[in-house]
Amino acid sequence: MLPKWLEVIIVKRILETMKRTIIAGIFGALSLNAFAASPSYDFVKAGYVQADIEDAGDFEPTGFQIQGFKALNENVYLTGRYGQLSEDVSGGDIDLDYVSAGIGYRYGLTANTDFFGEVTYEYVDVDLDSSVISGDADDNGYGITAGVRSMLSEQFELRGAIRYIDIEEDETAFEIGADYFFTPQFSFGATYVIADDVDLLGVSARYTF
Repeated sequence: MLPKWLEVIIVKRILETMKRTIIAGIFGALSLNAFAASPSYDFVKAGYVQADIEDAGDFEPTGFQIQGFKALNENVYLTGRYGQLSEDVSGGDIDLDYVSAGIGYRYGLTANTDFFGEVTYEYVDVDLDSSVISGDADDNGYGITAGVRSMLSEQFELRGAIRYIDIEEDETAFEIGADYFFTPQFSFGATYVIADDVDLLGVSARYTF
């Protein structure tokens, strides 16, 4: 049988070891979450887009979109996108090019959820080329976006936004999207946009740098 004083020392050592282990585990978990929890604002993505235009029958133009974000500091970032949609009609085709570029601001609501707002310059160009009629029209305006991005886990990001765009006429759009990360750098995602007269469905690959 061990002396009482030796039992006390052994118990204290065991408790101290358990305490250090628990604290190390907690800080390790917090460090892991801090590394992966905050949404990134340094990435590029490219993918396929399809539009469903109201009262347009089978006219559903498809194309591609490229989008990029670049953080300037902890809160401010630049954003830009370029897309092109096209569809064959009546022996010809319609091409739609659009450009959006602007500046955004993020605010951390929690460790893994951000509120963000953006102000952008918007430009569109429509080109019709057919045997019956040909023509080209372009216009520009501005956009205001507000939304939320959240890392639900290390692999899954969810986002939602409302966008107001004024190009000749004003329009409001709602966007929801998600990305699944196969690695910290590469992910695959989908986006659905609902506007007044057109819905957009997109799938894309993303590289975070």
